[in-house]
Amino acid sequence: MNDPDIIDQLLQHVRDQCPALVTVDEAWFAEPIDHFDVQTPAALIYLAEDGAESGIRKLQPAQKITLSYGIWLVGDRQFFKPQRLAIKDALLGWVPSEQYSPMAYGKGKTEDIRGSLIWWREFWEVQTTLRGPRRNNL
Repeated sequence: MNDPDIIDQLLQHVRDQCPALVTVDEAWFAEPIDHFDVQTPAALIYLAEDGAESGIRKLQPAQKITLSYGIWLVGDRQFFKPQRLAIKDALLGWVPSEQYSPMAYGKGKTEDIRGSLIWWREFWEVQTTLRGPRRNNL
């Protein structure tokens, strides 16, 4: 079975399309942290969850799934809004490959404000088909 996670392509796409972001990397935390020593503005991306199409839970050779990616956007007030819009411009409708649907915006909100840093988190979704090995179950 192939891993449907597109984190590497997503990181590279954001790096290419949002050059004003000083840091684009994979997130290593789940909540805002006190000692954030990464250069900002920063986008820190992670696979938040994946799930099967509702109502279909039995083993099948192919199943539609939705991958949800979280993006932490951390920056000061001066760069926050332009970078938030740049990420939306880069991702809305982006198609990672022919096996995936276009990227769709889920939601976003301010999670924290610490000193001059705004901690914004948003979620993006993409769908694909998970394919397992063929089995003969007679």
